Amino acid sequence: MSDDWYYALGQQRQGPVGENEVARLAAGGTITRETLVWRSGMEGWESAQEALPPHLRPADWPGADTSGPPPMSYRTGETVGTAAADNHHGGATYHPAGFQDSVRTVFQRYATFTGRSRRPEYWWFVLFNIIVSLVLGIVSGLLFPNEADILGGIYNLAVLLPSLAVGVRRLHDIGRTGWWLLIALIPIVGIIVLIVFFATKGEEHDNQYGPA
Repeated sequence: MSDDWYYALGQQRQGPVGENEVARLAAGGTITRETLVWRSGMEGWESAQEALPPHLRPADWPGADTSGPPPMSYRTGETVGTAAADNHHGGATYHPAGFQDSVRTVFQRYATFTGRSRRPEYWWFVLFNIIVSLVLGIVSGLLFPNEADILGGIYNLAVLLPSLAVGVRRLHDIGRTGWWLLIALIPIVGIIVLIVFFATKGEEHDNQYGPA
């Protein structure tokens, strides 16, 4: 397991940082008992009180604080140990904003059709797919000049499920059911409607699909 840690600061993921830095941040109050932390090998993000080993915790953390709500998992967007259906009014879900974080989150939630995804998560993944498809198209043309885009076809098949999943979560974020994806079956008009939906700012409050 890597010694590098990540921690949540507001809606942004920070890190990686080494154990010495984690101990310093915890001692200084930047990382509190309730701060979500993660490192390679963990199933999901957990509170620092539960996840950090004793030698990284300040002396004034005598035990776990169980008085508040359970911590959120950044990996799934669900409360750790609690079903998503019971989490509609829990703490705020982590929403990635950067390119790498967004792509990583989509693949981590490969076939997760529950929860919500903000615009950056969706559109950064779209950009990633466009770039990869262009590169694979060029490579495929060089390797198989007389064939169809074989590599691109394989890639598109591989990302079909996460693309559908993040599309459904994006619709959930604006308060719409994922079944709206089927409107894409209507030529031209359906695609235009979906683009408008995907570009719409998500609801700032909790909705029936999950916390904001």
